[in-house]
Amino acid sequence: MKQIHSRLTAFVLSAITAISALSAFQVMAETNSSSEKTQITVHFDISDPDITFDVDEDGNPIEITDITADANSSVKIPEIYVHKKDYSFSGWTVDGVRGYPVNSVIQVGDEDVTLTPVWYTLSDKTEYNIEYKVEIEGEEVEIPKTLQNLSARQGRFVEVSLQTFYYPDSSRSQIGWNYDGKTYLGQQYIIMPDHDIVLTPNWLRFYKLRYTPGDVDRLNGATSGEFDRLETISYELAESSRFSRNGFKITGWICDEDNKIYAPLQAYTMPSHDVTFTAVWEPLTYKVVFIGGTGKSEDIIRIEGKTDTKIICPELTGTKSGYYFDGWKFEEKIDGVTTTTIYQPGDEFLIKGAKPGLGISLNAVWKEGTRPTEETVKYGDADCNGELFLNDAVLIMQAIGNPDAYGVGGSEPSAITAKGAKNGDCCNTGDGLTNLDALSVQKYLIGILTELPCKTE
Repeated sequence: MKQIHSRLTAFVLSAITAISALSAFQVMAETNSSSEKTQITVHFDISDPDITFDVDEDGNPIEITDITADANSSVKIPEIYVHKKDYSFSGWTVDGVRGYPVNSVIQVGDEDVTLTPVWYTLSDKTEYNIEYKVEIEGEEVEIPKTLQNLSARQGRFVEVSLQTFYYPDSSRSQIGWNYDGKTYLGQQYIIMPDHDIVLTPNWLRFYKLRYTPGDVDRLNGATSGEFDRLETISYELAESSRFSRNGFKITGWICDEDNKIYAPLQAYTMPSHDVTFTAVWEPLTYKVVFIGGTGKSEDIIRIEGKTDTKIICPELTGTKSGYYFDGWKFEEKIDGVTTTTIYQPGDEFLIKGAKPGLGISLNAVWKEGTRPTEETVKYGDADCNGELFLNDAVLIMQAIGNPDAYGVGGSEPSAITAKGAKNGDCCNTGDGLTNLDALSVQKYLIGILTELPCKTE
């Protein structure tokens, strides 16, 4: 006979009593939204001719009628009793093993359910024993007195205890009790058979459920999440706010086990191994606000666009007395440093996104006075004589090859001027004078290029 140990006599009322409400029917990992059958029928089998019913105040039998319910929902069994000579009514059953007393709740799936009455014989006084037996790591654990000396007649309902035991290394947790290949949660019922029964703990292992944002940028705050979850138990997956990313929202979680995408807060049944979910991101749609600063609502312009797409900065028709409009100012923090960029109407603006709850705006730049007259640029005309000839290409090459003599401010009388240098920057404008500018002038002169300025591919 095994030695009885008392080192684990401590037990607790189940800290996971809420799990009992899940009943024995596990929540499925994927919803049954595709099922055509959205309602089911709970039928009460009262076809036995020996069954009688209570009567109402008018003397009419109170019979039990079928219940129509939503699939995958909870149904309360009505408080109506049936009777049969020489028997006492215990409650109802679906499978002859689990019992459902009146006023209790049964969790239904997506198929019709038939409940049949459960009876016990009044004349049969024989009682059978209910034993709770706990072994941890091969050693039998002492059972508290509240679980000892239990017995019941055949057909009576035996309520399963809420009491649970601790596993010493915390790698497992007890969720209910096992009997005859089935698991019963606390406060569920077993129909007592015609023999003794033994209930043993339903030990479940903990495994890691991990969340990751994936290989993405612009994250704020947490970049990982890890939780201990019990195998075979259904849990809600993380909310869409688990991770924060500028310009994006989480629309789902992709599972590394089955490569399926689950919705935030969708039920997921934990497997008997670790599992990782990676965020599925969707770009946000912004209304980028261009604030004219004139005090007039018509000078506040909104342009819609998604994160990582480009919009065109608009023209501003509004005016401000004594000032001229000089572009749109955008401020952003890059590596902790605030940077300012001025965009002109017609420029492309890349929507990089903003922190959650914030929008994107640009403000008009107003400068005092009148706008300076812009000097006309004639691309390719390096010597500023109003025409394009081969000597323009030569001057560009001279300015590049000998800047001290022919560059801007050079010693030679024919040195290129500042205006000439601006004219000569006719290929990839903005990068200064290069050999490509001289080559582009030559290509234009022989007809390979039809217009200047140009860009290299």
